[in-house]
Amino acid sequence: MPQDFDMTIKAFNDMVFFHSFFMAFFPIPFLINIYTLFTYKTYQKVIVKIWFVMPIIFLLVAVGSFSGLFILASMQWAMSWQVVAMIVYVVFVFAGEILRLKRLKLAKTSENLMHSYIRFCKILYICDLVGAILFTFRII
Repeated sequence: MPQDFDMTIKAFNDMVFFHSFFMAFFPIPFLINIYTLFTYKTYQKVIVKIWFVMPIIFLLVAVGSFSGLFILASMQWAMSWQVVAMIVYVVFVFAGEILRLKRLKLAKTSENLMHSYIRFCKILYICDLVGAILFTFRII
């Protein structure tokens, strides 16, 4: 019986490590996008660079969601304020990316809308980066 209990604890710890390991990479795409938004001068280069980073963001959101869901299920769905904060953050990142894509379609029609889109992206990615850093370094 103690052997089974030890294996259960080891499996849980491995799941938490897996989740923490992959989520440690979460700030990187936001750093890349912020760097792109502040340094690239043409709209086309900004759009292309952000477009290539977008799948990484969606991949990390998916990995974080599924691994977090498995950890939550193994904890008998015990919710804490930190778990709720992580769920809200992941939904914010996912919804922000979808909203960004919708705004991009409209922004391609005029330069004023493109300026607004770039400003929106800067705010979005800075907020995403702050959240990722807070969770990565366990400030929250």
